[in-house]
Amino acid sequence: MRRDLWLWPFASGRRDDRVMQTSTGVGLAGTQSPHHPRDVVAGLVNDGMATLVASAAVREAVHRGARVRFVQVIPAGLTAEDRSEMDGAMFGVALRALHRQRRVPCTFETVEGDAARMLVDRSTGAAVLVVGRDSPAAVVRVGQYCQEHALCDVLTVLGPDSQLEPAGHTTRATG
Repeated sequence: MRRDLWLWPFASGRRDDRVMQTSTGVGLAGTQSPHHPRDVVAGLVNDGMATLVASAAVREAVHRGARVRFVQVIPAGLTAEDRSEMDGAMFGVALRALHRQRRVPCTFETVEGDAARMLVDRSTGAAVLVVGRDSPAAVVRVGQYCQEHALCDVLTVLGPDSQLEPAGHTTRATG
């Protein structure tokens, strides 16, 4: 299931009023209108970088005039309660990233599986995939895998550790 969300000022005279509209569409994840620029995919995994990744993805989508797709990858076999908690956390991260942005179309998707492979798969046809930068001690190298296998540009976001070395031929952003 895919949900589209738009936030825009409501014409009630109060500056703080916002209207949230969600519409459910059928079709493959990432299906978009041919009238819009290609998506910016925010790859959200449980690596402590979700806030930075979401913010960078929203900035990139605003710059490109594109939709942002928040794709959260979770491990298989979670309980319904754990999955619901992770979905709520992702939605909160996305809403904070969208704060004060006007009319940014976005979708939310949660998939199970190997984070690196799922993000590469879900970024097919996108303009750019935004992921967190692998820490030097990381056993699972999601960012590196995405850089090597994604069919779109990959934007890696530096975390709190500013001592990281630049990686390959990717674009870096700071949160």
